[in-house]
Amino acid sequence: MFIKILDIYYKRPLIFDVIINIAIILGALLIEKNSYYKFEFDSNSQMIPSIGITISGFILTMLTILLTLKSNSIINNDKNKNSPVTYENNFKVFLSSNLYSKSITILKNGVIYLLMISFLTLGISVILNAIYNSIGLYLNLVCLVSTILVFLRSFYVINLIFEMQTKSPQKN
Repeated sequence: MFIKILDIYYKRPLIFDVIINIAIILGALLIEKNSYYKFEFDSNSQMIPSIGITISGFILTMLTILLTLKSNSIINNDKNKNSPVTYENNFKVFLSSNLYSKSITILKNGVIYLLMISFLTLGISVILNAIYNSIGLYLNLVCLVSTILVFLRSFYVINLIFEMQTKSPQKN
């Protein structure tokens, strides 16, 4: 059941991220409107978009490592074309499959989405200070939720790749 939900989520992660963000913002507005809790906003809180930018750097690093591994695999295969292959690593199979391109797309789109949200929040906080003071709490909330969702999505993909990489080789 959980895997099926993840499959649906990974097909259109941006749409689900927007839906989750809207639900959380509406929940925060409902909590404030019903006086369950009074949220306070510190107008100097520009740390959350910075965290999003840092996390996107982490994801970009993982993306670079995956692309480098793919390049090295191609180069090694070209060098060893004439030698018989007796073992095929699961990770090499992954590098030549559609899952590799899907993983790269998920990571790349996560970085782009996270950078857009983070820079938009930072830009509004710097350029449109009056607007930021009135809606900054919600902008930071969107930025925080987006950062968490993109990080968890990327971490899950990287964890699956790691699991595939650590499996023992199988005979052809």
